[in-house]
Amino acid sequence: MMLRILIAVAAACAALTGAAFAQDQQPPALPATPQAWRAAAEADLEALWMYIREDTPVAIDSENPRMQRWFDRGYREARSRARRANDQASYFYALAAYTNGFQDPHLNLQPVVPLSVARWPGFITTARGEDTIVASNYGAEGPAPENGARLISCDGETPARLRERAVFPFTLNPQILRDRRVAHTRLFLDRGNPFAPPPRRCVFEQDGARSTFDLTWRDVPGDDFWTRYNIATTGPGAQFGVSTPEEGLTWIGVPTFDNSSSEQLRALVDQIKASAAPIRAGHAIIIDVRGNGGGNSEWGAEIARAVWGDEVISAIPESNPGGATDWRVSQRNLDYINSFAPQLIQQFGEDSAVAVWIRQSQQGFATALASGQPIWRERDAGETGPIPQGGGYTQRRPQGASPIPAHVYMLSNGTCASACLDFADIVMHIPGTQLIGMDTAGDGLLMEIRDQTLPSGLARVNLPLKVYRGRARGALEAYHADIAYDGVWDDLAVRNWAIEVAQR
Repeated sequence: MMLRILIAVAAACAALTGAAFAQDQQPPALPATPQAWRAAAEADLEALWMYIREDTPVAIDSENPRMQRWFDRGYREARSRARRANDQASYFYALAAYTNGFQDPHLNLQPVVPLSVARWPGFITTARGEDTIVASNYGAEGPAPENGARLISCDGETPARLRERAVFPFTLNPQILRDRRVAHTRLFLDRGNPFAPPPRRCVFEQDGARSTFDLTWRDVPGDDFWTRYNIATTGPGAQFGVSTPEEGLTWIGVPTFDNSSSEQLRALVDQIKASAAPIRAGHAIIIDVRGNGGGNSEWGAEIARAVWGDEVISAIPESNPGGATDWRVSQRNLDYINSFAPQLIQQFGEDSAVAVWIRQSQQGFATALASGQPIWRERDAGETGPIPQGGGYTQRRPQGASPIPAHVYMLSNGTCASACLDFADIVMHIPGTQLIGMDTAGDGLLMEIRDQTLPSGLARVNLPLKVYRGRARGALEAYHADIAYDGVWDDLAVRNWAIEVAQR
């Protein structure tokens, strides 16, 4: 447990340093000709392939043959696309298809200069079960499907086939429930991807009657389009704070565990502790993690201790006993660790457990690098036995009554990943706690990212430096909602629904 928390703290500190550095830089000049865009795409792809080969475990991880195969096959596909790059969108999606094909949330690509194209056909769609329906046609110009109309096909393809061909190769992950939902909306947002052009003619069904519409694509409006688009997917995130919507019900909003919000997180923990007795004695607690994509795992542990108390949290069995972490050894990765070591030691103290860990990591990396070892294996002190088989932890939730009088609910909109999943590993293994709303996300086994800008300066990639061995929660394994929400993800509607659940 301590090892995982310390690593999360280190990564969060380094991410903050990298973000501050990036903000000081001037955005790169965009290539001026189609030939220059192609040259940038080909050069950046070669660098991307090299970084993944030399700075991540992917290419040498024999325990993950699917990723090894994609490392080669995806690269060949990306080279073919890069040769056709002639503008910003084709440059970006040629490379993004490669990183997205690894299907791990911690290996991804982002543009440094935002993509300029964002077009829509005058309506926004959403998911209703497996169906794609029209959520809002407020911008329609001329004939358009009505709100509630169900999509039947576009250009002769079913919605499922269209998502599989035009969305998932370039963004999102069909193995994650939230991403599958978002894909229903993403179908009708055009970002200029020439490898997956937007549909031209679609058939919708309303009240048993089918109608065909020719789509007119245009720039998204500057009003509340993105608010409507967000609600059509999974809605806004939580808001920090502790509130009492009604007597005996405590609402705790935790939108992030990122160290950049440390002041708000500290205030939240202190606020919970100050009212811990009446909070636990109430009839319900809702911990709202909508929008929480992770950060520093220690914040989640502190919030859990504040809500339930040290005795309850200490009784939870270790989630990853006997596991290990395989770090990819390279000079760039060692430089990355060395860059944030002084900050960690200053923040936590010369003699702290964090300082001990970071010095051991520096020594382990340096020794492995000097001897030419591509992997440095890290294990908790005293662990020498075989690494256990991982997976299945989300299915081993305990039964029984809550250890405190209040019934506790964790409200998710599907974004809960990384450190938020570490938080779920705690709270979902306390008897009586229920997950409501939507399944959590799922983490791959690759973790701890280093942000690397590609040579052109046009894009940066998150490179995972380590891979877990024997992690109890397997790759992309999610916690499934005990009570699912199937309504519109408007903030007020979701809050009212969650309060009704708690009242039962």
